[in-house]
Amino acid sequence: MALFTYLLLATLHATLAEDCIINNIPERMAFEKQLRKDLKCNYKIFDPPPHNGSSFPVNVKFVMKRFNFNSEEDTFSVQTRMFVSWNDPRLQWNPEKYYGIDATEMTVLNIWAPTLTLVNSVSSDDFDDRFYFARCNIYSDGDVRCVRRVTHDAACDVNLTDWPYDQQECSLIFEAADVRSMKIHINASSRVFSMWGAEYGAEWIITDYKQETNYSSNKQLKLTFVVEREARGLAAIVVYPAMILTVMSVTVLFMDVRRAVRLGLASFCLLCHHYFLCELAGNIPTKNTKPPNLLLYYRASVVLSLVSMLLTCVLGKICGLKSAPQNYIISFNNFVFESFGRYLIFPQWELECDSDGKPFSQDWTKFANIINTAFIIVVIITYVCLYFILMPQPIPITY
Repeated sequence: MALFTYLLLATLHATLAEDCIINNIPERMAFEKQLRKDLKCNYKIFDPPPHNGSSFPVNVKFVMKRFNFNSEEDTFSVQTRMFVSWNDPRLQWNPEKYYGIDATEMTVLNIWAPTLTLVNSVSSDDFDDRFYFARCNIYSDGDVRCVRRVTHDAACDVNLTDWPYDQQECSLIFEAADVRSMKIHINASSRVFSMWGAEYGAEWIITDYKQETNYSSNKQLKLTFVVEREARGLAAIVVYPAMILTVMSVTVLFMDVRRAVRLGLASFCLLCHHYFLCELAGNIPTKNTKPPNLLLYYRASVVLSLVSMLLTCVLGKICGLKSAPQNYIISFNNFVFESFGRYLIFPQWELECDSDGKPFSQDWTKFANIINTAFIIVVIITYVCLYFILMPQPIPITY
């Protein structure tokens, strides 16, 4: 009985129910569905559009959303919205035949798309040549406009000479590939990259942007970005201490070599050099063949501190000598102290006595004063040269 009832209802539905169906699909949607069907008919997505001349024009524009520069891995990553447009005559239609529809939307999987490649990509699959899954707006005159979110990971040569106040130049180089004897021509007559509303990456800001085009080769478009490190935090850790250690190293030389405080302060200064060199090693990027100038400055300062400690010990022994010095030392002392050079000798230590109350040799003390003053002048000149040659300077702000 149940089977008979089911067959009866199925027969009635097949004969009578079709007249009761209400069609709620808008007429415009029906025409647009037919339009897309007609556009796909006999359309070959692997064949390029017909064109006049040897090149096919393609307009490209990028809108940056955010970027990141990794100085450890030498990579420059940019997240953008990429807008690509071209004209395909095979996608033209008469709007009057399709309810006045002059634009529709299709995925890029259903149409031909130009082949654009990031040449200096860090990986072979970093850039999707046909930008799959992008949606494209197609207009009745054959214009096609596609947009998708893309992340470009480009290799970038890093120069850390001026670290941490360094600037790096990173480029995105795009290649237009030949497709069946048709050369794609990237139209970059105007600024193709917009950074309005972009979110800057950690530690870096973009200070300049340059665009180069070369239509004589496949590598037609080169976008170069100048990124500058935000170095205020690093400067407080590694740059400012270097200048403080410089002042300490010079101050030590004005102390009396016969006092233990000079040797103690010189040892403390050398220990501080070791500590901040460890801090420098923990913050400096490691994958770079050329060391930063700041590291060379620290190394030179360590050498000067070591020499200062040795000089302190040697001059302390000289001042404690009780024997009479050689004649050439006495002549040298007289030459310096009886000429204009006596005004340059600073500091001049007073003569002291030993535990038995016998004074040490005054000539040895004068000789130690001359050597110490000469070393002070050499060290100051050396630090000044190191500062102007190796000490990184903040990049001036330009408006």
